[in-house]
Amino acid sequence: MLATVIASFGAACESRSAQVRAQDDPAMRPDFLPRCVELIRDGRHVEARELLEPAVARHPDWAGARLYLALTYNKDLRWETAKNLFEDVLRLDPTLQAVHVPYGWCLYYLGQLEAARRSFEIYLKIDPDYADAIFALALIDFDNDELTSARRRFRQVIELAQAGEDSGRQALARIRLADVHLRTGELARAREQLTLSIRLNPENPKVYFKLSRVLQLLGDSAGAEKALGLHADFLARSRVEEQLPKP
Repeated sequence: MLATVIASFGAACESRSAQVRAQDDPAMRPDFLPRCVELIRDGRHVEARELLEPAVARHPDWAGARLYLALTYNKDLRWETAKNLFEDVLRLDPTLQAVHVPYGWCLYYLGQLEAARRSFEIYLKIDPDYADAIFALALIDFDNDELTSARRRFRQVIELAQAGEDSGRQALARIRLADVHLRTGELARAREQLTLSIRLNPENPKVYFKLSRVLQLLGDSAGAEKALGLHADFLARSRVEEQLPKP
């Protein structure tokens, strides 16, 4: 998600950073922001912050640097800090509309669902087929028990993922569509969506746990036990992998 957002507003930030370099600090290296982006993409968020925080302190009106600083906190799930920084970015440069996507996710995880909805809707006016924002709105609908809308939006995400050959996103959307079916008592449809999700991405342990629950409700105890066993196998393998030395 963040890689797509970075790409979408990278040019705008580079334009702004060029102005900062020319007007405020001509000695600043032109590869400064690209280097920060590289660190963020590599998961080296602390290193990126070590570069970005002094830049933001020296240039408090530099939206580009503040934006990438916000992304480091976003990636570390530090939602409140990221949210405040994204708000600063939007105040400094309202043209950076793609900021509304990661900003919306911060609001969502902080439980501010209606504010999150508004943020995602703002971006969808620019890019109506942006699957990540549609998926977020579907989650908000589900959390608010607006199941008809949630179902429609999850299906829209699935269609977009199919068109874009994005099996990972499609698999996740099918899991969440299964949640809708489960809540409405459509157990056979929930089983179908979870089965399709496994075909697309058999490496997600959560889907086996959900499938075991659905199968148990359908009266398929043997199938439920098998799915639960696969879930346990994945968890055991994950614990072993965590103990292996990092390369």
